[in-house]
Amino acid sequence: MRLRNPHDSLDRIAAEQDRIIALRLRKNKRVLQLARHNLARWMKKDGRCIRPVFTEWDRVLNRLSPAEIADFLTSETPMAQRLRQSSPFAGVLSEAERLSIRRKHEKARA
Repeated sequence: MRLRNPHDSLDRIAAEQDRIIALRLRKNKRVLQLARHNLARWMKKDGRCIRPVFTEWDRVLNRLSPAEIADFLTSETPMAQRLRQSSPFAGVLSEAERLSIRRKHEKARA
């Protein structure tokens, strides 16, 4: 019997959320402004000791075009999968949207 990794479900939820965020980013560049604002706030809070994950996100958000960022969000590269765990796109999806995605995945697991 193979035990399920509890992180698999969380990874699938985050990937689905990022697919929706990528669609919105392609239509509305303000989505990128929100992510940059969140990241700047988080980095400022860290002070001199900025977490490496924030530095990685800073490179993604400031070196790639919005279309390239949307592609990155939907990719399954190890880097994209890892960075999903600390996405600066918080606030793009409503609480109701996030709960709907989570419930959908919980039903699929049951």
